[in-house]
Amino acid sequence: MSEPLPRVVSVVGPTGSGKATLGLELAERVGLPIVVCDSVKVYRRLDIGSAKPSAQAQARVRHTMIDLVDPDGTFTAREFATGAWSHLGDRGLLVGGTGLYLRAALWRATGEGDPSAPTLEGTERERFETQWSDTERDAPGATHRALVEADPATAETIHPNNWVRVVRALGLCHAAGGPISALRAADPPQPRARMLFVWLDPGEALREMQVRRVDHMLARGWLAEVESLVADGYDEHHKAMRSLGYKQLVDVVKGRIGLEAAREDILKATWQYARRQRTYFRHQLPAADVVHIPESGSMPWDRVQAFLALG
Repeated sequence: MSEPLPRVVSVVGPTGSGKATLGLELAERVGLPIVVCDSVKVYRRLDIGSAKPSAQAQARVRHTMIDLVDPDGTFTAREFATGAWSHLGDRGLLVGGTGLYLRAALWRATGEGDPSAPTLEGTERERFETQWSDTERDAPGATHRALVEADPATAETIHPNNWVRVVRALGLCHAAGGPISALRAADPPQPRARMLFVWLDPGEALREMQVRRVDHMLARGWLAEVESLVADGYDEHHKAMRSLGYKQLVDVVKGRIGLEAAREDILKATWQYARRQRTYFRHQLPAADVVHIPESGSMPWDRVQAFLALG
């Protein structure tokens, strides 16, 4: 008889919704460490702008999958999945809003475990993405158009403006020598765990929460953090420094725009990112396993604890 699947609770939601605070309270109640599911918090020194857990929060609850690589390093969803599973055990808690990382951790991907499965890793992936980044700069939309030609079915599922997902899908098609959608149809992703998702979304109140959050980060010294990083040679040429907010503040440090203009652009980009997160999770999470709550006071504590207690 096969082993029972581990049980994982995931606190997810759009950026700025209060996931970290709710996740911290949940972790203390159920006695589990937090596996942080965030593609920016994996970078060392990107602390304020990524809303990395404070020293006080980390003293209360162990946080894993943060501070893993330097700002000039690379980190993939596959690496996140491997690391996350080393911390989850038979009961686990994931907190964060990076949908790609969440999916990589909780579902077995097409061809996973098969050494012949198509993938681009390391320097090969970096060269491929650099090539298409240069192409995209000279001809906006070229990457998505190439994906439409290579794999129309996959292209339909990715917004043309989501360049990161577009180039990743195009890279998989390149590695496979054909449409990745055909491989996924033959070998669809399979769940690695029994899952319960807590989707925290305050609705229209989110916009004002994001304004307060960005202003708090700036007041804490976010610009000085970026100045220090740039002084040490980290800038827009490094993927980490193209993250939301860091990209705009690099422009401030380099004298391209003023701080107020950067703040407005950060707020606009933050809202747009939250909208993409809402769309992504709406389509990617199994509806039967999702609990929607507008604020932490609506948390169904009994349901979560019962889910984790079951054998």
